Amino acid sequence: MRALVLSLTACLAMALGACASGARTSFDLQDRDGARPMGLVARTGHPIRVYLDAEDRAALFQQAFREGVPLGPDGVLDFIALSGGGSNGAFTAGLMKGWSETGERPDFEVVTGVSTGALAAPFVFLGADYDDELAEAYTGGAAAGLLQPQGIGAFFGSGIYKPQPLRALVDRYVDAALLRAVAAEYAKGRVLLVATTDLDSQRGVSWDLGAIATQGTPEALELFRSVLVASASIPGAFPPVLIQSDNAGLQFEEMHVDGGVTTPFLAVPETLWSFREPSGTLRAARFYVVINGRTNPSFEITRDTPQRVLGRSIDILLRASIITTLAGNRAFADTNDLFFRYAALPDDSEASALDFSVESMSAVYDIGRQGAIDGTAWR
Repeated sequence: MRALVLSLTACLAMALGACASGARTSFDLQDRDGARPMGLVARTGHPIRVYLDAEDRAALFQQAFREGVPLGPDGVLDFIALSGGGSNGAFTAGLMKGWSETGERPDFEVVTGVSTGALAAPFVFLGADYDDELAEAYTGGAAAGLLQPQGIGAFFGSGIYKPQPLRALVDRYVDAALLRAVAAEYAKGRVLLVATTDLDSQRGVSWDLGAIATQGTPEALELFRSVLVASASIPGAFPPVLIQSDNAGLQFEEMHVDGGVTTPFLAVPETLWSFREPSGTLRAARFYVVINGRTNPSFEITRDTPQRVLGRSIDILLRASIITTLAGNRAFADTNDLFFRYAALPDDSEASALDFSVESMSAVYDIGRQGAIDGTAWR
């Protein structure tokens, strides 16, 4: 009966979506591009956000790897990108815990995240001291109730699941103390970025969470949380996140959804995939990518339920995008003689991106942890 209700809800919500007003303040691209999200402006010389396909982003990336980001204690710049993948983000949590236990986990100078990877990114950024908190978020039961159907409300909204559980999860783990910790690391030159997708401009957006955290205001905390929720809000499954902005007195709401719509993970800008840096301009760097899912197709007779169909579709969409983006990032690393490795769920894993049960996420967590300990996780 519950599956039937979900199916009818999804279909009717799409059919009747036009009944909802969806009224928003009118603004244009010029208003959006000059806007101040939550009234915040950059204070450190680095923009709070840039479009993923902007020339500025490519320039910022090159600057970081030339001289912009301080090297780690080992004289190497370590970069890690965390992908989307829904509940399979437990793989990242387990991988980080196991890697810490080996004593070989780097202190990453740059951490990026998309979707569930965005939710994990602040904890990975803050290091091994936050491993247990990250594990609890995925396997402690707090995420088990994320998929609560809207019911009749879906007819007049833009998602079949309620947004409150996801927001409550982020609010629970992202507080003022965490922002202060992120700001302290940002002051050392480290970088924390996550991606959302701006539906109005139809472009991906990279947000500098360190630049936001360093402002230390209630508005900064609200924006930090909203960006994380937006990055993990799968279109159609969850409503988009509306971010308050203003430009020269005009106040309006930007509409953001899952960063995975525009990129599976946030690493080398696409315009640089085939670019060779002049000899001697890039410092020693190691690239790591964590794929919260499988990279190869697997056969499965898919049950005809909303969760399984949606989960299976997300798996396929994510994998196709991941394969292309992995190839581009590896090409950049190989062309410029940089270290590159990625980790992913084993091909025989049966985990679904929308199975938020404690049992499933604990199993995925264990796969990540054991793979880090025995060294089989990296490819």
